[in-house]
Amino acid sequence: MKKGLSLGFYFNMVLVVVLTCSAIFIIREIKFQEQNQALAEAETKSKLILDRNLAIHTYFSHKLKPSVFELSDSVRPESYFEPAWMSSTYAVREIDKNFKALNDEDYYYKECAINARSPENEADEFEKDFIQKLNINKDLKYISLVRQLNGNFFYVTLRRGEVLEESCLKCHSTPENAPKKLVETYGSSRSFKRHVNEVISAISIRVPLSAAYAKADSFSRHLSMVFIITLAIIFAVHYLIFRLLVAGPVAHLQDKTLAISQNEERLGEELPLPLSREFRTLTSAFNTMSLKLRHHMNHLEDRVSERTSELTRSNDKLQRALDEIKTIQGIIPICMYCKGIRDDKGYWNQLEKYIAERSDAQFSHSICDKCMQKHYPEDAD
Repeated sequence: MKKGLSLGFYFNMVLVVVLTCSAIFIIREIKFQEQNQALAEAETKSKLILDRNLAIHTYFSHKLKPSVFELSDSVRPESYFEPAWMSSTYAVREIDKNFKALNDEDYYYKECAINARSPENEADEFEKDFIQKLNINKDLKYISLVRQLNGNFFYVTLRRGEVLEESCLKCHSTPENAPKKLVETYGSSRSFKRHVNEVISAISIRVPLSAAYAKADSFSRHLSMVFIITLAIIFAVHYLIFRLLVAGPVAHLQDKTLAISQNEERLGEELPLPLSREFRTLTSAFNTMSLKLRHHMNHLEDRVSERTSELTRSNDKLQRALDEIKTIQGIIPICMYCKGIRDDKGYWNQLEKYIAERSDAQFSHSICDKCMQKHYPEDAD
């Protein structure tokens, strides 16, 4: 009986498993939500960077360039080219360099192209693949995903960039048609031989996620420690309450039951009533049962003696009845004239002798009235 595990062990193990699984689930869920929050923030930052640089492009295209062109038309030679105000892409790239010098975050922004005019804008293999897909699939606008580069995680967004128009062919068709200063600045081999409606660039943005992920991991570890300490306190409090309200009363009841089963002299002993209502009812029922069994045990010998006397008297009565009910059974061969009876050995015996040997009956001889008239008529009257 003592080799089995206790009820408290099973109950506590179930509680530990349930609490541990719940803690793991909650921590994983919080970490997942933290990472999702980091992704949402990265997406917001990516949009801010994109909107800022598009705003710069818009300013150059609609404000700065038209004004400077109008102002310099009369004095500007045809071969003149100055990217500082004539190329919004150049301006965005230079502004982005200044932004990185002021900001510690490892943000990445590039208006990338295949065979870009400036080597700084040359697309990497991942960006080249996206630009090629843009020219194949006209419905493709952007892609967003998480990439791991050099051991760090980034939220990456690639968007459709510039689509070549007819007016752009002056600078992108052949070196001969392009401004002389532009060819001198960038060379005669880069970003030429383009055609109308060709997607020549893509906007590539990367927002670092490793710091946010590390923060989520740190928060998860901190939360894990808090959960472990909390679970330890909960388990300790539960264990004390369980010992007081459940395990203790059950152990007392078990010990008392085993003691009574091993020593009947202890039958009738009572247990103190525990605090909980259920165990008070159970203990009260046990105490009542113990007292009743003690009472019945005390009167058991008297009742046994009384029942033995009654049984003895009944046996005596039965024996007397049996003694009085001795009968002769079976077919008895009797002579039809002398009334002699043949026994089992073939001898003929007188009727009274045969009956006397086989029963407790005794005979006394007399004479009936008929025989009296026949044999002693003179004395019949």
